[in-house]
Amino acid sequence: MVTATTDDKNNHLFNERDKQTFIDDLIQRGIISDETARSYLRILYVTSPLEEEKNKDLNKFTFSELEEVLRSFQSKNRNTIESYGRIISAYLHWSVKKKLIKVNLLESLKPNDFAKYVINDEIYFTDKQLRRYEDACENYQDNVIIRLLFEGVGGKKLSEIRNLKKTDIDWDNKRLKLTNSLKADEYEVPIKYTERYINVEQRTLDLLEGAIKQSTYAKKNGEANLTEIENIRPFTDLVDNDYVIRASITRNKNKEGNTPVDKYVIYRRIHSISESLGINDLSAKYIQRSGMVHQAHDLLDNEQLVLDDIKIIADRFNVKSHHNLKSFLTVEKVRATYPKKEG
Repeated sequence: MVTATTDDKNNHLFNERDKQTFIDDLIQRGIISDETARSYLRILYVTSPLEEEKNKDLNKFTFSELEEVLRSFQSKNRNTIESYGRIISAYLHWSVKKKLIKVNLLESLKPNDFAKYVINDEIYFTDKQLRRYEDACENYQDNVIIRLLFEGVGGKKLSEIRNLKKTDIDWDNKRLKLTNSLKADEYEVPIKYTERYINVEQRTLDLLEGAIKQSTYAKKNGEANLTEIENIRPFTDLVDNDYVIRASITRNKNKEGNTPVDKYVIYRRIHSISESLGINDLSAKYIQRSGMVHQAHDLLDNEQLVLDDIKIIADRFNVKSHHNLKSFLTVEKVRATYPKKEG
């Protein structure tokens, strides 16, 4: 049996028996993995308070009540709320098959129908704002991360950034060799992987050079005042190896070797940038979407963004399905971020 982990001990499932049976059934039939099952359960935990309030299971909700559930997620992106809606729809579909209800009220919803359940639609940052964020970072090891994400570097678990070596940079042709890990060993070294190449701006190369030369990492974006405390420095020494992004030296000897940095180091650095610069909800995905909107702005022709443009962006950011980008790569979204100049 798969159960979701949660910090809230009071979290529970309404009508737990049916929902757990639903999850177990999908796993046994090979429809979802254990990891996906935990994602399903987390969504069902969120719906539980509304089920308690109405004193009935989710599968007994009216359409308007299901809409209330979708809005309660406070999602800022259509793709996200659609994925949540599909999980709920899967439970309703299972309930129909088990003759618990007669109809799945969410079954007829199309991808664009979920747009109306988006709350506070995301506002993306521009390339000029990106430069200001980069300039405000004390560490090249930090600002190069947001620059690479904005440029289209990512991969599974951000492996294209983590695997980037100094030798992968073609300085003369402004080109990067990117390695996307499909499977890695215990030290995060890729065993199975794909490779691709992208051209980057000179600004990106400058930040990469700074990150490579950096040997110490300033704590709290250079705002840590620890010099008066004995044996505590306001900076840490960085591991010296072949990779661009490197962790601080720790007692874990294995991680100090010539291996890629752990993905959580990247996530922590993005979170640190978010806190020190006061950027709400900064995440790898948000930075990438801002980069996609920027590329869409460059591709915009006669106030039109056609399917081929979206495919080009999907290829740049190594996104398998361009359909997932249609919800926010629109002329309206581009113009909300990059207003049209008059005259």
